[in-house]
Amino acid sequence: MSPLPIIRNCELTGSARQTIFRRAQADIDALMKPVKTIIDDIKERGDQAVVEYICRYDAPNFLADQMLVTKQDIMKAYADVPPGTLTIMKRQIEISRNFHMKQAEKIYADADWSIEYVPGVRTGVRKGPIDAVGLYVPAGKAPLPTVSQILTVAAKAARVPRICVFFPPTAYYPEIIVAADLAGADEIYRVGGVAAIAAMAYGTESIKSVDKIAGPGSPWVQAAKLQVFGQVGIDMLSGPSEGLGMADDTANPAWVAADILARLEHGPDSAFPIVTTSKMLAEATQKDVSLQAPKRSRYEKFIKPALNNGYQAIILVDSIDEMIAVANEYGAEHLHIQVRNAEDVSKRIRNAGSIFIGSYAPVPIGDFASGTNHCLPTSRAVAFSSPVSVETFMKTNEYQILTKEGLEALAPIVRTISDVEGLDGHKEAVDIRLRHQE
Repeated sequence: MSPLPIIRNCELTGSARQTIFRRAQADIDALMKPVKTIIDDIKERGDQAVVEYICRYDAPNFLADQMLVTKQDIMKAYADVPPGTLTIMKRQIEISRNFHMKQAEKIYADADWSIEYVPGVRTGVRKGPIDAVGLYVPAGKAPLPTVSQILTVAAKAARVPRICVFFPPTAYYPEIIVAADLAGADEIYRVGGVAAIAAMAYGTESIKSVDKIAGPGSPWVQAAKLQVFGQVGIDMLSGPSEGLGMADDTANPAWVAADILARLEHGPDSAFPIVTTSKMLAEATQKDVSLQAPKRSRYEKFIKPALNNGYQAIILVDSIDEMIAVANEYGAEHLHIQVRNAEDVSKRIRNAGSIFIGSYAPVPIGDFASGTNHCLPTSRAVAFSSPVSVETFMKTNEYQILTKEGLEALAPIVRTISDVEGLDGHKEAVDIRLRHQE
């Protein structure tokens, strides 16, 4: 069978459907015990344990005084990034910042509102930034300065007072350092993996703890985020890169094939199936994938195993309505729509992280250049969660302001429900005020 089989949606059932639609939902259960051991060790021994784990997993000769990226280190990183690359990075961040600042403007414009439904009782909401956030930037399969900037830009737009960026010191990565600095990071640390998550959550002698952690990472990082949740907030659990392509007979099969390969070069566990109304497009895309794939630099390491991981297919449907139903069932991290009236179709999508509308909106544009946040929910989590955004780095307070008349109006509710729940202290906290004569 071709590594990109063509299957009718009505015939895609049972375990075959489950494999494609569930894709690489990494089983982190097996990692929980060893991750806990590392976290507990860092809680107990702080910097010493952090350095030992960095030496074991990332950089054998790492020293404690290398954890913090100093001002001198930042200046050197700027000097070591080629001028042309630096110019492009500045433009990239300008676009990202424009998008996220507009997002923040909309949120803060309505960040403090109230109503007075009951006379004398004013209730409302105030939104504001989290005090300190830790942003994790992976550098395992590839260094990701784009993650460094996009997370920092969002946190900065949210007006977070202390933004800390962490990345594993598996190599120098001056671009990650420069991206974080350009975007507005306050602290940058060469600490990765479980050690970074533990340090962010519990602090060490050199690293002050944060209030929330955001960013993608390996299954080890995700297991660590899950374990520290409650001590700190987390954005989401992020799995391998994935997407879904929607295409009809107007789509260019060579372009669709290129879209598939662009997603699969992220790793052997990546996924990008296609759903289409056109058998001709399906067959042409299948052939184009076979022609293009060996030409990609990551073919042997990532693309070839990804094509054979069981998560890929071209799913044939009979109508655009059926195509939309499949897309909503799949719930892709990235959804690319290349059909007639693509924008109208996009409005019928309920479950997707980021939607790419039209043939000239390939997913890599969102990864690198459009300014939208590409830290997105995976593994069907789009059904209940959202992309990282300005709001990821904010929290909400609710409030109520009452006059004596307002308290009198609500007192009967408090008295009755206090009796139902057996909480007479609640009732007395109201009644003592109403008995008081000024």
